[in-house]
Amino acid sequence: MTPSRPRGNNNSGRYETLAADDHDFDDLQTVLTSDQFDLSSNNITSPAGMRSDSYLQKRPSTQPDNEDYGDDSSDSDRYIYSSDDDDNNEKDYLPTSSPHHRRSDRGPYIETPILTRCNRVCLTIFGAILAVWVVVAVTLGVNRLSDDGVYSTVNADGDIILSNVDGAEPKVFLPGANVTDANGKRIPFFAFQVSPDQKYVLLGTDRRKQWRHSYYATYYIYNMENYELTPLLDTPNQPGVGYVEWSPVGHTLAYVQNNNLYLYEDLLLRHQVTYDGAVTIFNGVTDWVYEEEVFASPAALWWSPDGTAIAFLRFDETEVPEFHYSLYMNNQLNPPSYPKDIMMKYPKVGFPNPIVNLHLFNIKTALRPTAVRPLEPINLSNTFEDNNRIIAEVKWATEGSSALLVKVQNRVQNHEKMVLVNPVTLTGKIVREWDAGKQDGGWIDMQQNIRYVRPSGAVPKGGYLDIGNNNGYNHIALYTPVDNPNPKWLTSGEWEVQTMAAVNEKDGLVYYISTEKASIERHLYSVAMDTTERLALTDVSQQGYYGASFSTGAGYYLLSYRGPDVPWQKVKKISDEKFNTDVEDNTSLRELLKDIQHPTRRWGTVNLNGRDCNYMEFLPPGFVPEQRHPVLFQVYGGPGSQLVDTQFQLGFSAVMASSEKLKYVVVVVDGRGTGYRGRDFRISVVNQLGKFETEDQIAAGEHWKTLSYVDPERVAIWGWSYGGFMASKITEANSGVFRAAMAVAPVTDFRFYDSVYTERYMNLPSTNLKGYETTAVSNMTGFENSDFLLVHGTGDDNVHVQNAFVLLDRLTLAGNHRYKSHFFTDSDHGIRTHNANHEIYWLLAENMFEIMGGFVAPAHHH
Repeated sequence: MTPSRPRGNNNSGRYETLAADDHDFDDLQTVLTSDQFDLSSNNITSPAGMRSDSYLQKRPSTQPDNEDYGDDSSDSDRYIYSSDDDDNNEKDYLPTSSPHHRRSDRGPYIETPILTRCNRVCLTIFGAILAVWVVVAVTLGVNRLSDDGVYSTVNADGDIILSNVDGAEPKVFLPGANVTDANGKRIPFFAFQVSPDQKYVLLGTDRRKQWRHSYYATYYIYNMENYELTPLLDTPNQPGVGYVEWSPVGHTLAYVQNNNLYLYEDLLLRHQVTYDGAVTIFNGVTDWVYEEEVFASPAALWWSPDGTAIAFLRFDETEVPEFHYSLYMNNQLNPPSYPKDIMMKYPKVGFPNPIVNLHLFNIKTALRPTAVRPLEPINLSNTFEDNNRIIAEVKWATEGSSALLVKVQNRVQNHEKMVLVNPVTLTGKIVREWDAGKQDGGWIDMQQNIRYVRPSGAVPKGGYLDIGNNNGYNHIALYTPVDNPNPKWLTSGEWEVQTMAAVNEKDGLVYYISTEKASIERHLYSVAMDTTERLALTDVSQQGYYGASFSTGAGYYLLSYRGPDVPWQKVKKISDEKFNTDVEDNTSLRELLKDIQHPTRRWGTVNLNGRDCNYMEFLPPGFVPEQRHPVLFQVYGGPGSQLVDTQFQLGFSAVMASSEKLKYVVVVVDGRGTGYRGRDFRISVVNQLGKFETEDQIAAGEHWKTLSYVDPERVAIWGWSYGGFMASKITEANSGVFRAAMAVAPVTDFRFYDSVYTERYMNLPSTNLKGYETTAVSNMTGFENSDFLLVHGTGDDNVHVQNAFVLLDRLTLAGNHRYKSHFFTDSDHGIRTHNANHEIYWLLAENMFEIMGGFVAPAHHH
């Protein structure tokens, strides 16, 4: 669960209702959102100066949520163009010798539930929408190509095509027919990276998923001059590569195999940089908890801009306790006689975290590390002790390799220190710090936003940009020179910057996405680094939600309109306001929506417990305020998250509202603790998760029950992950407001959840035992007075099924007979294995109809 961080970035990662990979609520999966790409066609585009995170396996440079975080063009060198559920090119990987025993069956499933008794027609229509939806996959500048505005596409034949937004004739860069093995058989590739000198192309194939972001794969190198294809590894049948990346200069590769870091210098000399990689030791790649909760990426290595040095993290999770679960089908139709046991190192609250150290290797040094003489870590003892330290961000602050910034936090993430490291002496000095625990008692959000700024007319001494706390709101800070502890605030006000989209040093401008117009909207702005003058680049007179991806040189940008109307994408040019190239207008979807019934949405604020909270309603077609409807609340509510926004959505909520038999009013309310409303609103839940959030949802339910169009006897609530926790806590509260609740993959006791996420908001159990006891779902009285459905996947590596089993035991001990439960075999947190993603929405909708009926046939049982 990582809702407070942008995910790669431009806020493109939040999904509507069908919560899946809980990072985010950020990863709440939707049946249909503005970020869903049409992957049924093999004509996939991924341009060379902008990026689409759906196709990139990026280095950590994130956001919350999740929503996608500010993209760093220096990282935009990797294309991934196949869908996550590409059965032909991806297999589950569960090697007994792997440091991560993996199970991941995630994929962009876009199926809708089929109700046997609730109007199949409506659901079939929405299924048709999914089939025709086309939203572009263009992002300029993913590879480090020299021409700004050049982008790539992969056509049905597997050819990599280079095109230019200015309209130059496209050309075939690499024919797919050339990518063959020794027997002439085509090799399907899911990703490609072009070397900075454009002489080589790295191609990834045979992807085997691990956790949410990580996977192993096989890689080949294609020589553009002699047309030869050679494997990355020098001998066949070796274990898969966990991560690989070109240097920013020349054609040297850094890659991780067997948890050791290697360099393939100029594709001639191989250097083994580390020798201690093992089941519990990781070099250059993250362990589970850092992948999930810190970087939202498996990568933990950073090339210097001049390609002469590489910084990387070493993780030692020897002392991290193990968690075990079983796979009963093991991705087979015929189950094995004995389940496959999965072991993972998973730090729960109060237990040991991995010990993480920062290392630096200078490629040009004559002294090579060996097993006997390994690299020494950079000394960070002046920050926090090893067992009380989280390395939250690493960024080069130089045009060469002379300075490295490291953002370090204490274990509970309420005290942060920025360290400027000298790569020669391997020592660092603290250049600034923030003790939020003492200042306001709150936590520090986990974000990676640092951007180095070279000396220029606007910033003569150079420096770096970051997003920080400016009078209670997240804003852009400029630190110049690099060791200056005092920021120049480029933005300020009672609104928040979500992400920096690009930096144009030549013109002295920073492009960013913010909530200045409204907390539920996103607009693109620029700000001058010298004058702090701001300019809106989108139409702020109209309601809108935008994302933007900039070309490497920031001369062009892909503007993505994501709602509330049907999404579209255009390529625009900074120096020419008239330049406006349509990429996708979704005409087919727009026409289809004219012929089918679909809900309307409205937004507003409601005062709950003395605070104005954002809400969103899905209203049935032909809505008449005098007609009473059943109401279904959807809740997430995790710290820093946001469900109420103006992005276009057609998903489970739309189905519940539009089905002729159902016609539910679906309500979403973001109460205290959620994001983009300022720090005070966000940190109010510290040390007591589930308290104020529950109070706000109950108050919302009470309010809606007084409205003319609501049947007060038929109000229910549901949620996934943190939302499932909320649905359970609301049931426990025994308020009498909600007739029914549905909890999918819920946390039921935060002592069962991972340390990095939980301790950020709850501190350590040793200092907040009362808070942990209160947060747990332990009082079963309220479950006697409400119909409760509990759903979980048995292969959930994130929110373990232990949470559901413990709640079931408490219900059993209480003699409760009013609940129902359903478990999806082997499914992880996204619940997708073996048709599960289809079936879960059938289950949820059918459960609602059985308990509360619909608009046509109200239920009077129970």
